Amino acid sequence: MIYVLHHVAALVLAGVAAGYLRRARWPSLRPRLAVALWQAIALTVAVSAVSGLLALGLMPLRRGIVPGLLTFATAEPDPLGALAIAAGLVLAAGLAGQQLWCAIRVARQRARHRDLLALLAEARDGALFLDHPLPVAYCVPGRTAEIVLSTGARTLLTDGELAAVLAHEHAHLRERHDIALAPFAALARLFPRCRRLSADIHLLLEMRADDRAARRHGRDTVATALEKFRAHGAAAAPPGTLGAAAATTYRIDRLRRPPSAGPRVLPAFVTATVLTVLATPLSLLLTPF
Repeated sequence: MIYVLHHVAALVLAGVAAGYLRRARWPSLRPRLAVALWQAIALTVAVSAVSGLLALGLMPLRRGIVPGLLTFATAEPDPLGALAIAAGLVLAAGLAGQQLWCAIRVARQRARHRDLLALLAEARDGALFLDHPLPVAYCVPGRTAEIVLSTGARTLLTDGELAAVLAHEHAHLRERHDIALAPFAALARLFPRCRRLSADIHLLLEMRADDRAARRHGRDTVATALEKFRAHGAAAAPPGTLGAAAATTYRIDRLRRPPSAGPRVLPAFVTATVLTVLATPLSLLLTPF
């Protein structure tokens, strides 16, 4: 029973960490670290929930989760244990299946969109240009990554602002922000209450790309480009892509009035705590009861 309680404790602590992270102010200063912590928290919740059910069902065998699963079929039948194990395996299969299904769906969306771009867009200056009056800027991640701009955006932005937008999109592609966002987008489809979390992760990734662009072109340049997008009604990015005009108001305020550096000890402490909590259910997968 103590091992089951360990998984429950890890699940509760992950929930506490998630609640703290959503209320904290420092993630906007360190969006990359915040996204990494959210990934660790999400993994902790998934592993703890699945492992807790499996540990409950395999508890009489006293062999650990993975070794116990290998010998469960030859052990004496236990209806309640079998039910707990089945629930854990169904939960694991559901989470993995949802991730796989969403990955396939997004890959198909991007493939269809690339086919359209091949017909409608013109390649020049390191990007694909669409003949469209509204300002549009987004990237299509993947092996054949592309950055797409509209003629409306090219007309609206100065050369410096255009370079900043391109740097923003290059940051998305270089750091593979689509991979960081994908698990949370899949969770949002499986559990509607996670939609807010998926939106928060998306905003953190946009802020990270803003920071990368601002290092080369200045915060004011990036902010001015976003202000122009907002003022002229930038079109939303197609499904499966990452657009520069998402949640512009908050990002503009952050660029114009950057928050103070804040304490460094607290993020480090939270990071160490989250990683410790994550290590507990992972280590218990192989540890004998």
